[in-house]
Amino acid sequence: QALTTAGGVLLAGAVVGYWFKMPEFGQVDLDPANRFREPALRLDLRGRSGPIMVMVDYRIRQEDVPEFLRLMRLRRNVRRRDGARNWALLRDLEHPDLWSESYHIATWDEYVRHNLRRTKSDAEITIALRELHQGDGNPVVHRMIERHTVSQQDDVPLVGKIEVP
Repeated sequence: QALTTAGGVLLAGAVVGYWFKMPEFGQVDLDPANRFREPALRLDLRGRSGPIMVMVDYRIRQEDVPEFLRLMRLRRNVRRRDGARNWALLRDLEHPDLWSESYHIATWDEYVRHNLRRTKSDAEITIALRELHQGDGNPVVHRMIERHTVSQQDDVPLVGKIEVP
């Protein structure tokens, strides 16, 4: 009975697969985009420094919001596929035309690799987002390294011997 049920499920899967075909990958250009240039940093970072938080600011007109959200759904998939964590899309409450995309990357080396993974098909999404952006120039990219706060006691160098009662 179990084998008959398994055979029926396999047959049903074949019929469903015939009606709902997989997308054609020949239409997607997976060649590297080769557009990323590593930014000049003013901090001394090592490759293992991190985590890195990235924020991209966009100015979007109200009538372009539905298209922007559609493109950001695609962008989210690309970012997560390429290693981003904690992806979020934020909208400013005081300036509703200001949107920020944010995500985390584990280390600086991972951030560089994240950008080198971009394909020509992914670049089309970036170009479409830049066309929707209404600010001066390209969307503003903020690259930040996370630092957790340190209490003053932990930050003061110890001199001499500490006696604990």
